[in-house]
Amino acid sequence: MPNTFGAKQITIIVSIVVLYILATTLYGVWMRRYTKNNEQFMTGGKMPTLLIGVLMVSEFIGTSATVGTAQTAFSAGMAAAWNMATLAIGFLLFGRFLAPKFREIGDYTISGAVARKYGQGTRLVTSIIMIYALLTVNVALYVGGAAAVSSVLNISITAAAVITAIVTTVYVSAGGLRSVAYVNLIHFFFKYVGVAIVIVVGLQLAGGYNNISNGLQPYYFTPVGKVGISTIVAWTVANIGAVFSTQMIIQALAGTKQVKDARKASYIAAILIIPISVMASFVGIEARYVFPNIKDVMAFPIFLQHMSPWLAGIVTIGIVATVFANVSATTLGVTALVMKDFYVPYLKPNEDKHLIISRVISIIVGLLPIPFVLFVPGILKTMFFARALRASISVIAVCGFFLPFFSSGIGASLGLIIAALGASAWFFMGNPLGIDSTYVAILLPLIVMLIDHIVHKKNKEAVDTYQA
Repeated sequence: MPNTFGAKQITIIVSIVVLYILATTLYGVWMRRYTKNNEQFMTGGKMPTLLIGVLMVSEFIGTSATVGTAQTAFSAGMAAAWNMATLAIGFLLFGRFLAPKFREIGDYTISGAVARKYGQGTRLVTSIIMIYALLTVNVALYVGGAAAVSSVLNISITAAAVITAIVTTVYVSAGGLRSVAYVNLIHFFFKYVGVAIVIVVGLQLAGGYNNISNGLQPYYFTPVGKVGISTIVAWTVANIGAVFSTQMIIQALAGTKQVKDARKASYIAAILIIPISVMASFVGIEARYVFPNIKDVMAFPIFLQHMSPWLAGIVTIGIVATVFANVSATTLGVTALVMKDFYVPYLKPNEDKHLIISRVISIIVGLLPIPFVLFVPGILKTMFFARALRASISVIAVCGFFLPFFSSGIGASLGLIIAALGASAWFFMGNPLGIDSTYVAILLPLIVMLIDHIVHKKNKEAVDTYQA
């Protein structure tokens, strides 16, 4: 098998990818006939439970689940799989405790659900932080997709990121949530097929599994590896928090028919998330054995240059599908928040214009991350920073549902603002003292809300004493 591609091989790969993009985009456009208004564009209407389960998990099976996991496993071992596998815990807990509550509320934005408890001020703060987190996710997604595209086409990562952004933006703006959901079924299939092909090729290049297990240090195959318990715990906490507060999950639940269907969809998502993480992690240790001197970000895409162009085309489809599915979920999530929390309340457009404006905003959202691509310190680090931000929102949401004495909108809003600023500063300082930004994002809102509760309680007691 060739280790570089000539013009003919590149033509084959590009043709396969372009045909796939055209086919899935046309299918998505065809599905638009079911989208008659902005509400259907955002929620997709009632859909099968399995489809919703795939949709719920689609934001999490992105480049962090393939390129990013392989990148981390290249240096830290199979333990990198925990970065995705622990999401299953989040989906199980979400299905048991929160899915019914969100489904009963009937609002398709996380900010709207929070507003039921804390008021409109907290709604806006929640929306801004969620938008910030989702745009950060998209930056990491473009980097991961660009790494693969640049490897195949022999172009710079910057140029590949621009191509990835343009293509995905066209795809997302072509249809609403229903289109995305059905096209994601196709993407989901190719994600798994693509990773499976890379594993087989890696085993062939390595001469079998025994060579890999004997040729690498033992920590590559331990549950903790060089990741460390602290990081794994941080991943678990961040993943649970992200599942509890992810905008796309709330939108997907709006498409369930009953509360029991919301639970089933969550459990399906929990089952689907585990295999892809383990598979991608194994790709990383294959790369470590076969190509020990490459940059870690190339741990997954390097195999594309060592297989036939036909197989490389299918694997590239899998990576493209990963990017498309993930970007479509986050872009629609941001679009929903911008429309419902800012554009419609303040500009009050005509109902007939809602759908057009939603598509325009989705284009802007899709292109916005491009200038920031070069500043991403690492795909997984960036993804988990975004999840840390969402974890702070989940703290507020869980307190609102299960701890009613934390009822102050001021405390919730201040907690979110301080958590976002504190977690961001901590992340950009490189997580000092080895403390992950996830812990900062979770503890700060709890501390602020607790102080606010104590102050309000003392003020109330003082007023009651004075009146007595």
